[in-house]
Amino acid sequence: MSRFPSVMSKRILILVILVTVVFVGKVLFDITSDYGQVILSAERLSRGFATALNEHAVYTFSNAENTLDDLIQHLQERSSRAMPDERQLHRLLVNYRLKSPNSPFLFATTAGGRLHASSSDFPVRGLNLVNREYFQHHLNSRDTAPYISRSPNSLIDGDWLIFLTKRISNPDGSLRMIVGISIDPLHLNDFYRSIELGTHDRIFLFRKDGAVLTLEPFYKAFMDKIIPPTDTIRRELAKRPHAGTIHMEQGLVDETSRIVSYRFSNRYPVVSVVSLREDDVLARWRARSAKSAAGALLLVVLVGTLGLLVYRQVKALKQSEDKYSLISTTANEGIWMLDADDRIIYVNPRVGEMFGYPGEEMVGHPISSFMCPDQLADHEVRMRFRKEGGSERYERRFQHRDGRDVWTIISAAALIDDEDGYQGVVAMCLDITDRKMSEERQTRLEEQLRQAHKMEAVGILAGGMAHDFNNLLQSIMGYIFLARMSVEADSEAREYLDEAEKISGQASELGQRLLLLSRGGVALLRAAPLAPLILPLVSSELEGTAITGEFDLPDDMPHVTMDEALMKQVISHLTVNAVETMPEGGTLRITGATLTITAKNGLPLPAGRYVHIAFSDTGGGIPADNLPRIFDPYFTTKEMWNRKGMGLGLALCHTIIRKHKGMISATSPVGEGATFNIYLPVAGEDAPTPFSAPPQFF
Repeated sequence: MSRFPSVMSKRILILVILVTVVFVGKVLFDITSDYGQVILSAERLSRGFATALNEHAVYTFSNAENTLDDLIQHLQERSSRAMPDERQLHRLLVNYRLKSPNSPFLFATTAGGRLHASSSDFPVRGLNLVNREYFQHHLNSRDTAPYISRSPNSLIDGDWLIFLTKRISNPDGSLRMIVGISIDPLHLNDFYRSIELGTHDRIFLFRKDGAVLTLEPFYKAFMDKIIPPTDTIRRELAKRPHAGTIHMEQGLVDETSRIVSYRFSNRYPVVSVVSLREDDVLARWRARSAKSAAGALLLVVLVGTLGLLVYRQVKALKQSEDKYSLISTTANEGIWMLDADDRIIYVNPRVGEMFGYPGEEMVGHPISSFMCPDQLADHEVRMRFRKEGGSERYERRFQHRDGRDVWTIISAAALIDDEDGYQGVVAMCLDITDRKMSEERQTRLEEQLRQAHKMEAVGILAGGMAHDFNNLLQSIMGYIFLARMSVEADSEAREYLDEAEKISGQASELGQRLLLLSRGGVALLRAAPLAPLILPLVSSELEGTAITGEFDLPDDMPHVTMDEALMKQVISHLTVNAVETMPEGGTLRITGATLTITAKNGLPLPAGRYVHIAFSDTGGGIPADNLPRIFDPYFTTKEMWNRKGMGLGLALCHTIIRKHKGMISATSPVGEGATFNIYLPVAGEDAPTPFSAPPQFF
């Protein structure tokens, strides 16, 4: 089964949208790039055509100018002032006309503007050419450069012609005559038509001042126009006089958008212009773009349909996820999910409450990092079982953020994918810490009850034996006293009797301990502070040893109700016991504090305020097997005859503290010494009050 179908569906939806966006973006990019390439190609094509047209125009005008130059040289060699004879000049013009087959005729005018000779007619009609553009130019200018003019219709043959004329001056600079050669615009158009242009494309040849010389397709009505300086192409020509390419929203002849390239001749004042209609240039691009757009639209429709289906699935899955998320969020049990590497990928709020961590802080960490160290080995075994697909229910102890233990019951199952195999774990856990604490408290209570019964039985036995023992001991001590009186003070027997009396005193002390163990002795209780009792007594016991005493007993510790003599025995024995565990020296640290005990803190004591005294040494500690038995009477790990005591010391301490309605316990981490904790109720109004719990036995 799939782990997260909703997540996968969302990813599929995002992927579909991403593919659509990428594809549509690619189509738009291709269309835009194709548009740029088409326009760029059209611009290059128009520039190439303009260059070719310019070269052809220069070639045509150069041939015409060369013909005139040869004619002028011939005329000047024959006569520098007089007008040539009309017949001779006619023949001369005819000869030069044969050298320029593309020129309809050559002609010559007088200084007064009358047509003097022509290669086409003889004799010529005395036509007046004073109003012609070229005549006015040469009349007013002594420039010998060729002049290109246009004639709406020739006065000679009525055709539309372009004239290239030159001035012949007298030695004094005055006008002698004008010779000219005609150029048929259709000759230029024949070349223009040889260039493969579109149906709506146009070619123009006009002078720099805007006067149209010819155009292709030939449009006679347009031939008498002059392109104004305000026109786009004239403005562009002023900025870039040699060559350029521009985009015009409106053409020179029609109102269609145009791609226009021009080329200006450095030799003659003419401009060659190629005008491509943008609609024709973009026709194929539009067809390709429409096809691409149609394909993209079809894909968008298909993807949209697929996206709608996926969206509905995602929505249904989201609703399902929300339902299960609500269940998970509000559940009283903790729920978590692990990936294949045992790392947390999800926890519900209850898990964070149980362990003391925000949920987002737990995500990404191994679940084992929140367990108590002694649980890790069992966790590894169970994880191997889980990877085989196993499910089980078991107890596990975790560590809260504040350091306390959290007991849980876990129900765990493996997440197995049919294709990918083991994917992780889903688990539910129930916090049973309170139940565990209750069980442990009950166990302690049962142990205390067992200890109390044992102490009671031992006490009864010890009490009876102590009475008989004391009676016999009194008789023995009486006979020892009488025997001492019967012997000399310096006799050897006197020494033996003194030693016997000393040992009898020790035996009497043992009897008193047995009586105290059985009945607790006669307690003389009064409210008093513990610190003044502890400091001198412990210091005295440590004197002459290699042990350092450290005290942390606050001055404001409240009084306790106690029998000072009995409490001294407890303090003395705990101190001596610590000294004996540190023969090479060490530290005995005694601390005090005030503690409020409630029914939920785990200590088997009535609720109330207590003074807590801790004796901590740095000795070898107490073996774990011996720790539960250290308060048993006659239990000892010491050699019995080389030191005082026969295993009654801690049992006596236990009895005395119990008689004071307190508690004594011991902890001993291996190799870290031992700590004895004494809890005594505060005297007066702050004394403990009973709470609803089972009877306590100490």
